Amino acid sequence: MQGRPLNKTIRFTPHSVFKFSVTIFFIFFILLVRTEFVFSANPFPCYPVIDNNVRFWETIYSRYSTSQAVVHDSTNPGIVYEVIPIFNHRLPGASKINKPLFKGIRRKYAQILDKLAKGKKPRSTEEKRVAKLFGNVSRKRFKKAANSVRVQIGQKDRFLEGVIRSGAYTKQIKQIFKSHGLPEDLAYLPHVESSFNIKAYSKFGASGIWQFTRSTGKQFLTINYVLDERQDPILASKAAAKFLKNNYELLGSWPLALTAYNYGPTGMLRARKAYGSYERIFSKYKQGHFKFASRNFYSEYLAAMRVAKRLEKDLSVKKARPQQTIHITLPHYIAANDLCKYFNITIDTLKKLNPALRNSVLQGKKYLPKGYTLHLPASNRQKILLSKMPSRLYHNKQKPTRFYRVKRGDTAGKIANAHKISLNSLRHANNLGHNAAIFVGQNLRIPDSIKKVRKTETIMPTRQKNISKSPSPVAHAKKAKGQLPVLADSKKNKPEWKNIQKARSVVLGELSVHHISRVKGTLQGTITVQPEESLELLAGWLKVTASLIRSLNGLTKSRRVHPDEDIRIPLERVSAKNFEGKRFDFHLEIEEDFFNAYKIVGVTSYTVRKGDTVWEICKNKFDLPHWLLKKYNAKLDFSNLRSSQRLTIPIVKAI
Repeated sequence: MQGRPLNKTIRFTPHSVFKFSVTIFFIFFILLVRTEFVFSANPFPCYPVIDNNVRFWETIYSRYSTSQAVVHDSTNPGIVYEVIPIFNHRLPGASKINKPLFKGIRRKYAQILDKLAKGKKPRSTEEKRVAKLFGNVSRKRFKKAANSVRVQIGQKDRFLEGVIRSGAYTKQIKQIFKSHGLPEDLAYLPHVESSFNIKAYSKFGASGIWQFTRSTGKQFLTINYVLDERQDPILASKAAAKFLKNNYELLGSWPLALTAYNYGPTGMLRARKAYGSYERIFSKYKQGHFKFASRNFYSEYLAAMRVAKRLEKDLSVKKARPQQTIHITLPHYIAANDLCKYFNITIDTLKKLNPALRNSVLQGKKYLPKGYTLHLPASNRQKILLSKMPSRLYHNKQKPTRFYRVKRGDTAGKIANAHKISLNSLRHANNLGHNAAIFVGQNLRIPDSIKKVRKTETIMPTRQKNISKSPSPVAHAKKAKGQLPVLADSKKNKPEWKNIQKARSVVLGELSVHHISRVKGTLQGTITVQPEESLELLAGWLKVTASLIRSLNGLTKSRRVHPDEDIRIPLERVSAKNFEGKRFDFHLEIEEDFFNAYKIVGVTSYTVRKGDTVWEICKNKFDLPHWLLKKYNAKLDFSNLRSSQRLTIPIVKAI
């Protein structure tokens, strides 16, 4: 009997093809739904593409202290060349000591990688070790690595302190996020931003535990010369919840929304349009300022959340406890000193319980504002006093800003006499040097007549430089010992800086309105735009729209104003004096915030090179705010930076 053939021909009918296609589609659909369910269940996925980065940041936060530095490849932080001991980064003078060390270690590995990039066989033990870290890669990869050697200072001790501090706020912050329908784990983001340091302040004006810049913060918070709600952890957390929710609704995923917290929502929209998913953006997006910090921000967050949760479970870590308070919404304005006397508390206690209050309020330059929610120590005595607050403590209006524009022939002594205040109070109110040197065009804050001049006190006249525009603090400080550094050329023609002290003189320069006149029935004036100013900011002070200012100056919608540019402003709704007062407060606010966190310890010089911009010099080369560079280089024209131009660069140190 003949057997059946072993091979059988399979015939596909249209029906069988359809059934097969449906089965395959169903399988893929189940896998897709399962994947989506996993990611929806975990709003903060750790993608394989960022796994090395997350592990790297975990070691930075949990293994290495601020006395150690990790030398690594910035493209793939998983490649660690070496961990070196350094002078503790948090101690005075650490940056100056560590800087040459970092420079040398980067040069060392760049040279090794350059050799490997040229195809040279590794010979020394070090060269072989470095080559082994990369495995079998192309020469092109070695070349890229030679330009990507980075040094990261450890954060273990700093991070632990942040976890301890966070105990005072985390529970309430989680409740805030929950009330907005957001993941509670977003409460761990300040570990990346500030280590929960409520006094955190960056050189570029980011403030508080959430490190809000002024422009972003003003969308959700009150920020002026009286209040800075970025400094209040709870108020700032409410703002962060709104901002992050907006990011999520705009971008559709938490990895993108969190990256946008660092890079900006507009930038992430461009990135998503170009590459779609977070993973592709992480791997491929290289436009604009999407550099190491932005690329790693989400990885840092995941690492910080993991390390913080582990430390929270550690019974040896004693976290801070929330401060119990009672509060009242002030019906009128009130002076800080009167408030402290009535409740028998110190100014320090008032500040601790009300971190949004600025120094202008604590020092008596301004009143606590009407409508402010005041927090006081929780006790029965305070509750009784609170219920019986006498109306005599209140004021109907905010204390006005008093300032005087220095004219030709003025001296600090004459100005103090004219306003019936002491020379010392004038000096302290304006951070003037010992000799109280002033300049024509300088705006001086006039303090209240709190301190009377003693009969035996003699007010000595001080010399004044006769210039029409805001002076260079360098050029005009020789006779203002203690005010700003003095430049003297040495024999080798190198800058030698002497008499360097705090350098906190407020030389705000051209903040006045000029050429006030009626143009086509509208009262207008001319101002010179200063660093940190924008059309939106000016419009707010003038109580008009930014589009009206654009119209007066023939500016297009996309056109931004630049420092040193003259523009016309409308003065129909706000007087020139009122506008100047708000403008003066704003610039004092920026300077006071900065000098509360940093001090000038010296200066150096820099010669402008072809292709340089003011932004590049400030942000990338020296990490300085624009206004500070301008303060030390009064003749600097932001719109016309000249090659070979010599700039004075202040050396800044955190206090």
